[in-house]
Amino acid sequence: MSQDYTGNFFTELDEDGNEITYTILTRIEPDDSDATYIVFYEEFEGDEGEMQIEAAEVIANEDGKGSQLFEIENEEVWAMIEEVVNTIMSL
Repeated sequence: MSQDYTGNFFTELDEDGNEITYTILTRIEPDDSDATYIVFYEEFEGDEGEMQIEAAEVIANEDGKGSQLFEIENEEVWAMIEEVVNTIMSL
């Protein structure tokens, strides 16, 4: 699904076709790379303050219209994202 991930929120459909809204915690654009990563979460109703933080690489579509999220498989990238998230959460 093609989307715009430049705002503060985005929606995705789960396996049952239900719309889920995610909040973007931060965007990471490393100086040594053209890559863009987003760190995001879904707040669960009824679980005050509980969240599961996720991250993905944002890759623009070839036609220039929208982007898609891709799984991060590089361990160095994960380590960098964890460091950023830990810094944000400690503030």
